[in-house]
Amino acid sequence: MIHVLVVDDEAPARDELIFLLERVPGVVIDDTADNGQEALRKILKLRPQVVFLDIQMPDMTGLAVCRELLTMLKPSELPIIIFATAYDQHALEAFQVNAVDYILKPFDEERLQMTMEKIRRLLSRPAADSLNRILALLEKPRDAKIPVELNERILLLNPQEIIFCSITARHVMIMTCSEEYKTNYNLCELEDKLGFLRTHKSYLVNPDKVREVIPWFNGTYNLLMADDKASSVPVSRTYLKEVRQRLNF
Repeated sequence: MIHVLVVDDEAPARDELIFLLERVPGVVIDDTADNGQEALRKILKLRPQVVFLDIQMPDMTGLAVCRELLTMLKPSELPIIIFATAYDQHALEAFQVNAVDYILKPFDEERLQMTMEKIRRLLSRPAADSLNRILALLEKPRDAKIPVELNERILLLNPQEIIFCSITARHVMIMTCSEEYKTNYNLCELEDKLGFLRTHKSYLVNPDKVREVIPWFNGTYNLLMADDKASSVPVSRTYLKEVRQRLNF
């Protein structure tokens, strides 16, 4: 069972999220909180595995709650944090304070299911693996450089240089404006590290590097990227709703 605390100062949003979570097998709602201070008290008392945390609350924002937790708990005691927000621009800051994911209001059942799958993957890891992952997130900023390979050399890329990542011939490749590099990270690891937008099971894009959205067949789209080749990246139906939300179209 996955034990969850839901934190939101608005009762309708809180009730909507609880309704959707109760439809997910294996989820137990331990309690709720309607402000940041109450959230801190209940996290320390109940020790939930997962906290769905509203960002915009009047007395203490969700970001402030998370930063406070980082000073109060050992890395091994930290819950998984999922931020809830009506504003997509909070996403990057959410990742910078060790959030695993974020969901946009109004809540979407399909997007919530994707978040729960990510949570299950994290909870299924051995304790030492989870601890090492938390420590790595705490010690490394999200703009940490990404090691890549080119002509038997190992280079370090700034995330801002990356246009998109893709799976090609069993390798994960990273595309910048003019070069293509091989990396040993898989797409899920890059998604966690970079906070980029998943558009397809084989593609991860930097949303700031999308130049154009092109309607395609059967209600899908291609993204024209800002590299020198003007690469086209597909958007699958699985990720279409999230892509539309992130890119506002």
